[in-house]
Amino acid sequence: MPENRRNQYPNVQQNVSSLEELFKDVESVFTSIDVNNIDSSVYNQLNSYANRIGKDLSLNSSRLRKFYNHIKKLEMEIGDHNSIVRKLNKFIAIMMYDVGRENNEGLRNFALGMKKLVDLVKSKNADEIKKFYNIFLDFFESLVAYHKYYHPERS
Repeated sequence: MPENRRNQYPNVQQNVSSLEELFKDVESVFTSIDVNNIDSSVYNQLNSYANRIGKDLSLNSSRLRKFYNHIKKLEMEIGDHNSIVRKLNKFIAIMMYDVGRENNEGLRNFALGMKKLVDLVKSKNADEIKKFYNIFLDFFESLVAYHKYYHPERS
């Protein structure tokens, strides 16, 4: 970002580093999940992080919805382990394509954070992947909702 634009939007760089830290925290929650014994505290933590990320995220709503709709559509087509992994890989490719098209640090950090979460979901065995996918979907849905709440003008 050119220096004059950085001064014009002083919170952008702060939000980017905050976004990275928040995604690291979400990643640690995901890695600590025992799918056979999930309690409400996990969902409460993820909801809290979705709230904070939604507030800090500097994307327009239509771009965020595009990504979310891709993941939501997967829910209707959910099949075996290989099918889920293949479709999640496609989702990551779509996000990274958008990152490559634009020089937007916020988009880049969002995509990298989401990629790490998707990689955690993909790493699960056939018995666990659907449960982790649903937890990821719930988190993403909350993130989109909070983003819309905090940034209704970004459409």
